[in-house]
Amino acid sequence: MPDQLTESVKKLQTARDSKVILYFLSNRRSPVPIPGINATFASEPQLLIYDHLKKLGHVPKLDMVIHTAGGDLNAVWPIVNICREMTDHFTVIVPIMALSAGTLLCLGADEVLMCTPACLSPIDPTTANQFNPEDKRGQPMGISVEDVTSYLKLVRDKEKGTGITKEENITRLIEQLTNRVHPLALGNVNRVHTQVRALAYKLLKLNESKFDNQEHIDRIVKVLTEELQSHSHQIGVSEATKIFGNNFIKRPAAELENTISDLFECCATKFKIRNTFNVKDWMGRETQKNLKAVGAMLMSENLTHYFIVESIIRQLPELPPQVQIQIPPGQQMPLLPGLPTRIGIEPIKEGWYNIPQDQDGWTDAI
Repeated sequence: MPDQLTESVKKLQTARDSKVILYFLSNRRSPVPIPGINATFASEPQLLIYDHLKKLGHVPKLDMVIHTAGGDLNAVWPIVNICREMTDHFTVIVPIMALSAGTLLCLGADEVLMCTPACLSPIDPTTANQFNPEDKRGQPMGISVEDVTSYLKLVRDKEKGTGITKEENITRLIEQLTNRVHPLALGNVNRVHTQVRALAYKLLKLNESKFDNQEHIDRIVKVLTEELQSHSHQIGVSEATKIFGNNFIKRPAAELENTISDLFECCATKFKIRNTFNVKDWMGRETQKNLKAVGAMLMSENLTHYFIVESIIRQLPELPPQVQIQIPPGQQMPLLPGLPTRIGIEPIKEGWYNIPQDQDGWTDAI
């Protein structure tokens, strides 16, 4: 028997007289980063999306319902192209959020339907490569493109009283930046900044008739990459309409919005995105448990894929530096009353899996 989520997809198809692909990436919160508890927009599902489209065939109208907090901007262009090749009219539907890479995806649509609480975001990226500064865990820290450009603007900003005119002083301030951040990391920031602007233009040009003129497209790119200042700024439907125009941003009628909201609620319930996952509460006093997390889903009327990560979670006591305890080989140190614990995570299985629609991909999942 099809479950409520499958029925909700079909109900939306009937209401829209279209074919629907649901691409839901969980943004569930967790105090301890748990593999698979959430997922980011990425390139891995590209071929899976094509599998869904092949089953649907070329269709007059294709709707992609998207929920994402962002991810890899490079994944957007191929996914948009695949979708547009398989339809005459490509619509992106945003029930709640399509941030960062999700917003970039919207730029490649023929139109975007935004529900009342829906939001987009700026597309200024954060970059990380082997030349970036490292955090306390030895991992490369992300560098915000706008943080770097804002620093350079601040150096020269006379209106704020920080404008530097002497070249030797400007050189010294730039040297301070390059002493903290590797020059190749800064070069990567500039490359990515140029790349995302070029990509935004390419996507908007796919359907330029929706916009007033070239100046309107220029204005959209400038707003999304420079003027909103914070990458965390959320662009609601009213602001989005002012930026893009009402030929591109559409509000669904009340009945259709209810249908979209019902579909989102089915996903929100399955992914438990309103409930923070606390791994220590889940572990209790056990020292080792297997964990299965579902982080994302692709669904169309006849096909469903889940992104699943299975891990071994270990809870270990943190001993004072001067204390040592001998543990027999093959056994794990027990939890000791009064001592804090730390969580060890060993991912053992990860990937996208095709689960028949009469089965529940959440079996045994948190």
